[in-house]
Amino acid sequence: MTGDPLSVVFMGTPDFAIPTLQALIDNDRFNLKAVVTQPDRPKGRGKKLAIPPVKKLALDNEIAVFQPEKVREQETVDAIKSLEPDYLVVVAYGQILPLPLLAIPKLAPVNLHASLLPKYRGAAPIHRAFVDGETITGVCAMMMEEGLDTGDLLACKKTEITNDDTVGRLHDRLAAIGAALMVESLIDYSEGSITPRKQDGALATYAKKLDKSEFKIDWGQTSDQVSRRIRGLSPFPGAATTFKNETVKPLFAKALSGNSDDAPGVIQSITRKGVVVSCGEGSVLITEIKPEGKRAMEAHAFTLGRSAQVGDTFV
Repeated sequence: MTGDPLSVVFMGTPDFAIPTLQALIDNDRFNLKAVVTQPDRPKGRGKKLAIPPVKKLALDNEIAVFQPEKVREQETVDAIKSLEPDYLVVVAYGQILPLPLLAIPKLAPVNLHASLLPKYRGAAPIHRAFVDGETITGVCAMMMEEGLDTGDLLACKKTEITNDDTVGRLHDRLAAIGAALMVESLIDYSEGSITPRKQDGALATYAKKLDKSEFKIDWGQTSDQVSRRIRGLSPFPGAATTFKNETVKPLFAKALSGNSDDAPGVIQSITRKGVVVSCGEGSVLITEIKPEGKRAMEAHAFTLGRSAQVGDTFV
């Protein structure tokens, strides 16, 4: 079917899915039949209904949108089946797809997963890889089956996790890389130029959802671990600590070598570059902080507003 438009039903919800949907819209090889996304949900302090990012992009491009509460509902399965898509393309949709739905596409249901499978299967692969200290991660286009991220791989692409990254920057980079990878993989598979390869289950790891207990910074860890936790949870949900009875979230921290006699969490120096805080081993330079309920600010400005001094402690 080389050259023929490939019909697609796209399933996705958050910002991570936007680059892939946009890439499919922009490419003449694809015909977007419909978009399936999560229902509108209350958001923010006012709890006003907010539409998913994917829905907005679909409506802006006059693409039909389905928002089932449960995608396994027979009405939804029948509606998607009636579209006779070549592909189901799934990017961070947010629900597990039942077998009757996976059986619908003529070619395949294909998922974009933000890790180098079989490592980091599951709900939080970007955060987990970052906080765990991985230096390389990536995205994979994967054939979908009943198991959790266990399907055969079409293609993967790597990217480095650098000392200048936050999980937010990595998220956006992986989304962009994944969009190009998905377009390429769908076309190549339809033309028979790539063969799916099985995952090695013996190498599988699981990226479980983040728990609130993991958000608190342990200043007794090494500077690299503290820096990784701060950057690996920035900007969302944010690694938390307390300063003068106020909960604050450092958003960027650079690991520094060298030990001192200071206890973990003690401010060692304050300059316009930021705040140096001691760790169990080494120290970190914090350059940006978000006070609770307020906007992010430079760390130096934060210290001026709170009369912080060398010797004060983050706990």
